[in-house]
Amino acid sequence: MPSELATRIEKLLADASLDRAAKIAKLRQWEADALARQRASTEGMTSSASKDGADIKAIETALRSLGEDAIDQGPASI
Repeated sequence: MPSELATRIEKLLADASLDRAAKIAKLRQWEADALARQRASTEGMTSSASKDGADIKAIETALRSLGEDAIDQGPASI
């Protein structure tokens, strides 16, 4: 069963009323949110690191389908 975000990504990519730039902008917003949640989880603020990792992969796949690269996440924090 796809995650809630995976379903939202599918709907976004299929939305003919949005152009490529609008889709990329929304995916970038979701990507930034997921990365922020992932950073927070590594600092012990939340417990959803595995979910966020899956969300980031789904977003990166969608971005690549639109000809975009994922952002460089840099080195993992300790």
